[in-house]
Amino acid sequence: MKKQSVIIGIVIVLVSVALSGCNEVDQSLNLEEQKFIGTWVTDDENAREDLGERIIFRLDRTVTFRADFAGTFEVDAGNYLIVHITQDGNKTQHLFDYGFSDDLNSVRILYQNTGRLYLYRKE
Repeated sequence: MKKQSVIIGIVIVLVSVALSGCNEVDQSLNLEEQKFIGTWVTDDENAREDLGERIIFRLDRTVTFRADFAGTFEVDAGNYLIVHITQDGNKTQHLFDYGFSDDLNSVRILYQNTGRLYLYRKE
């Protein structure tokens, strides 16, 4: 009888652990966001000065521009890249229009605030 109680207890624990992930929200990237994942580099002097030589987009929706700009990103239904940055306690949102090359190895990023166009290629 004691052995049966132990087995039932183990089964209950295993079922509880297995079901604990069922309520998690799916945080997977959509197809458009997946195109950004990776490290992008540029030779464009304006891009280097404004955004940095490298932009890194990660699977957890974080993005790094230069050493001092880090935040999160998303792509909305209008195919705009939205970057949220918190710097010095202030949260800002930056809107970019973008376009990928046919082979997805380069991206054109247009900063809506300034109208500046930046070109990056996948590293």
